[in-house]
Amino acid sequence: MERKNKGLIATEVRTIAAQGPIPRIHSPNIGYIFVGADFVGGAGGVYRSTDYGDSWVEINHDMIQTDVRALATDPSGHIFAGTYFGGSVFKSADNGDSWTPVNNGLDCGNLWSLAIIPAGTIFAGTAGCGTGVYCSTDNGDSWTLANIGLTSTDVAALAVNGSNYHVFAGTHSIMGKGGGMFRSTDSGDTWTEQNGGFTARDVNSVVINPIGHIFAGAAGGVFRSMNDADQWSDVSSGLLPPGGNVWAVATGGIASRGFAYAGTAGGDVFRSIRSTASVRVIPRPRPRPMPAQRP
Repeated sequence: MERKNKGLIATEVRTIAAQGPIPRIHSPNIGYIFVGADFVGGAGGVYRSTDYGDSWVEINHDMIQTDVRALATDPSGHIFAGTYFGGSVFKSADNGDSWTPVNNGLDCGNLWSLAIIPAGTIFAGTAGCGTGVYCSTDNGDSWTLANIGLTSTDVAALAVNGSNYHVFAGTHSIMGKGGGMFRSTDSGDTWTEQNGGFTARDVNSVVINPIGHIFAGAAGGVFRSMNDADQWSDVSSGLLPPGGNVWAVATGGIASRGFAYAGTAGGDVFRSIRSTASVRVIPRPRPRPMPAQRP
């Protein structure tokens, strides 16, 4: 991987989202990459790149002044940013050139995760308030609690299965109790615990690949479900340290070629040996030292 930090003065990047070209909204060949970061040393918020990450521009516009932990985009071109520590949800309809706070009904200011059903329902996961998940069906103009059955309310990750629109919430435990994975099959009206075979309790990241396999990165490794979270398998073999903390997982799309990727607290990136059916992972190759030249 190459370092791509030109213009990106924030050092604590927490979330990344991409928005491809949308007819009548974007220029024909321009896609956007957005990153959200913690405010450390006066730098943070949201940054945007229009050149595949070669350069970045800060787009807070004096509106977003606290840590950005979640970003999400919808098919109509809206961008949503969830902020932490007394923050809120902000919405932009112009690629981040301006932002509007959208907090009506949102009683917790610690936003940790966001996900969107393409039909228009937005989910926001919170932490530290005992409330859990909120949902909006009007582009964020108003929010209602959607936490029936959600017994763990610190929601670090949200993901939507594009094939059936089931919603998955990855949660953290409180004092060693609760945590793990939850699923909603009715757009957030109710949730059920889905921890069969899931031995970790603090979930950091959840992604779903194009064929519906779910991957969850947790304090305890990477877990995979191939049956809509009815059952999970530990697919952490090869991760270092064994049973370590996995902050991020990614899979799906052309760029991944079907592989799964895991980013760990130790600073390494790991890739599955095979594509979506793989159960083992190998570390990202490291550069080999050049052989000594003969005089």
